[in-house]
Amino acid sequence: MRYLRYFSLGCLLLVLTTTKSMAQESELAFTDGQKMADVRVVIDVSGSMKQNDPSNLRQPALELLINLLPEGSKAGVWTFGKYINMLVPHRTVNEQWRDEAKKKAKQVNSVGLFTNIGEALEKSSYDAQTPSDQYKTSLILLTDGMVDIDKDPEKNQLEWRRIVDEVLPGIDKSGYTIHTIALSDNADTALMDKLALATDGLSEVAKSADDLLKIFLRAFDQAAPAEQLPLSENRFLVDSSIEEFTALIFRSSSEPTTLIGPDETEYRFDKEKVDVNWYKTDQYDLITVKQPIEGEWQVVADIDPDSRVSIISNLKLLVKPLPTNLFVNQTANLSLLLQEGNNTITDANFLGLLDVDSLVASETSGQEWPESLSANGIPADGIYSSKLSMFENEGRYSLSVLIDGKSFQRQFSHPITVREPFEVLVEKLVLGGSEKQRIKVRSHSQLIEPEKAQVVARIKDPKGRSAIKPLRVNASDEWELLLEPTIEGTYQIRLRISGEDTTGAKFDVDPDLLTFTYPSSDNPFDAVEPVVEPVVEPVVESMPEPVVVETPAIVEEPIVEEPILEEAAVEEVIEEPLEEEEESYWPLYVGLGVGNILIIILAFVAYKMILGKNDDDGLEALEKEIAGDEAPKAAADTQAKESSGAPQMEDIPEQLEPEPQGDTSIDLSDGDLKDEDIPDLNEDQDQQVADEADELLAGLQEPEMESDSETDSDEGFSLDDFSPDSLDDLIADAGDDEEKT
Repeated sequence: MRYLRYFSLGCLLLVLTTTKSMAQESELAFTDGQKMADVRVVIDVSGSMKQNDPSNLRQPALELLINLLPEGSKAGVWTFGKYINMLVPHRTVNEQWRDEAKKKAKQVNSVGLFTNIGEALEKSSYDAQTPSDQYKTSLILLTDGMVDIDKDPEKNQLEWRRIVDEVLPGIDKSGYTIHTIALSDNADTALMDKLALATDGLSEVAKSADDLLKIFLRAFDQAAPAEQLPLSENRFLVDSSIEEFTALIFRSSSEPTTLIGPDETEYRFDKEKVDVNWYKTDQYDLITVKQPIEGEWQVVADIDPDSRVSIISNLKLLVKPLPTNLFVNQTANLSLLLQEGNNTITDANFLGLLDVDSLVASETSGQEWPESLSANGIPADGIYSSKLSMFENEGRYSLSVLIDGKSFQRQFSHPITVREPFEVLVEKLVLGGSEKQRIKVRSHSQLIEPEKAQVVARIKDPKGRSAIKPLRVNASDEWELLLEPTIEGTYQIRLRISGEDTTGAKFDVDPDLLTFTYPSSDNPFDAVEPVVEPVVEPVVESMPEPVVVETPAIVEEPIVEEPILEEAAVEEVIEEPLEEEEESYWPLYVGLGVGNILIIILAFVAYKMILGKNDDDGLEALEKEIAGDEAPKAAADTQAKESSGAPQMEDIPEQLEPEPQGDTSIDLSDGDLKDEDIPDLNEDQDQQVADEADELLAGLQEPEMESDSETDSDEGFSLDDFSPDSLDDLIADAGDDEEKT
C-alpha cells in the first residue's frame, strides 16, 4: 500500500511538472512571435531604377514604413549600387530617429552603376554571428536587377554562387528573415526565391511601380506584425483597453478623409487636434490617435480594401507564429490566445462571451473556408486551436482571425503562399530568327540539392513521335532544356523528377502535363521566315550545279559531247538561276579569252626564238624535210591534235633538227633503225657541211627566197604547221578543256 501511495504521488508530480513545462513552452512559443521588431530595409539605387521606378515611389514607401514602426523597435536603411551606404543609422526607433529618417528618405535616388546585392546583405546583417533574443530581425530587400558587380559575366556568376553558398547560410543560421521585392520581371527571381524561401520570407514581384507601396506594406506586416481592429463598412470599435490606434486609410479617390469620433467630433488633416497626428500623401492618410474615446469610430472616405486600423492595447491577441510558405497538401496549426497584461486569460466566464472565428480564403480561386473555433467549447488553458488542411492547390491564401467580445474586437491577418515543391516554367525565345522553347525546373525545397536529382522530359511532337531528353543543371541551380520545334502543331511534355534529399528521403514527382503550340500566335517571324520541313520544300539555292535537275534532254545527250544542248536544256528548266550564273561568271570567260590570246602570242615568240637559236645551215635541210615529208607530218599533226586538243610547244625543237648529211636513203624516223646502220661522218663531210652553211647564210641576206626547185621552195611553210589550223579551233579547244575541267 505504501509503495502504491509513493507511485501515485510520483505520477501526480510528473503530471504537474509536464503540464507546467508544456504551459511554459506554449507561452514561450507565443512570446517568440511577440518579440520587438528589428527591420532593416535594403534599397537598390542603381541606374536602372529610373525606368522601373520613374516616380521614385521608394521614397513614400520608405516614409510609410518609418511612420508605422512602433516605439522601441529597431530599424535601419541601407542603399546599394556598386557601393553600400547606411542611409539611416541602425538604432532604436524614437521621435529623433523618425525625424532624421524622414529627411534621409528623400535622398533615395537612381545613380548607382552596379547591383551589389551580396555585399548589401552582408552589411545589413553585420551582427548575424551574435543575434539578439529580444528582437525579431527581418531584412526587406528591394531590387530590380540581377547580381552585377563587374562587366565580366564570370565574376558576376562567382558572386552569385558566393551569395547562395556563403552569405545566405550565415543569415539563415542567425534566424533572420529575408523578404524580397523584385521591381521588374528582369530581376533574378531565382535568387530572390532562394533568399526568401530559405528564411521563410515573402518573395514578391511588383508588376508596376504602383504595386510597390502595397507590397512593401505587406512585407512590413510580416516583419513587424501589429494587432488590429476589424474595419467593416468604414467603422471600427474602440474599447477601454486601447491606449492608441493608428488608422492607415488608402484612398480610392481624391476626396479628403474625415474621421468622426463616437462623440461626433470631426477630425481632418487641416484641423489640428491634441493627441492626433495626421500624415497625408497623394495615396493614403496615416492617422494616429492617442487615448481615443471609447465607442464606434467612422471613416468618411472612399477607402481601399488594404486599409487597416492597428492598436496598442493592454488586451492583446497573440497568435503562434505561422509559416509564410507551404507546399501543396502541407498543413499548418493555428493557435491563439488573449492576454491581459502578461497573463493568459483563462476565465471561463470571460471566454464564454467570445466568438472566435477564422477564415482562410484563396486569392486565386476565391474559395473560402470559414471555421468557428469557439464552437468546440471553452479551452481550459485559454488556447484556441485548429488544423489548417485546405492547401491542396498552389497560390496565395489569406488567413484572418476575428474575435468579437461584444464590448471589444480584435483581428489578426497573415498571408500564406502555397507552392509546388518544383516550379516548372516554359519560356518562348526568338533566337537567330527562329522560335525556340526553354523548359526550366526550379526547386523550392531547401532539402534538395540539384546535383543529386534527375529531371527527364518526354516530348511528343504533333505527329505523335516521342523523344526522351534529360534536363541539365544551369548556373542558377535550375534544370534547363532548350527545344527547337520544326513541325507546326501542339507539343506535349511530361516531366519526371526523382532523387534523394539531404535527409535521405527519396522522391519521385510527376508535374502536370505541359503543352505549347508552334508557331505561337504572336511569333513575329511567322510571316517573314516560315519554317518548312526540308523534305517537303527542297532548297534550290543549295544546288551546286544546274545539271542536278534531271530532264529527258540531258539524259539522251552526253554532257561532254553536246555542251550546247546541255545549256539549252538547263535554261528550259531553270531559266532565272542560269542567267544569274552567267552574269556572275562573265569575268571568268573574259579571262579565258585573254589567256588564249596570250598562248598564241607566246607560241609565235617561241617560234621566232627557235629559228634564231638554230644554225642557219639547217634551214635548207629543214625545207627539204618539210617538202619531202609534208603528208606524214600533216597526219602526225592531226593525230597529235586529236590526242592532246592543244598545241604542244615542247615538240617544236625536235622538228627543227637539221637534215643529216651523207646517205639520205636512211630513214631516221624508222623505229626499227639500229645504231650500226647509221654511217659515221668523216672530216671531209664536216667541211662540206660547213661550206653549205656559209652558202645558206649568204642566201638569207637576199630580200627574196623564191626558187623553182622543189627542194628550195618554201611554199606551204607557215605558223599553221606548228599550231591548230585556225584561231577558231584554238578557242574551241580551250572551251573543250574548260568543259572537261
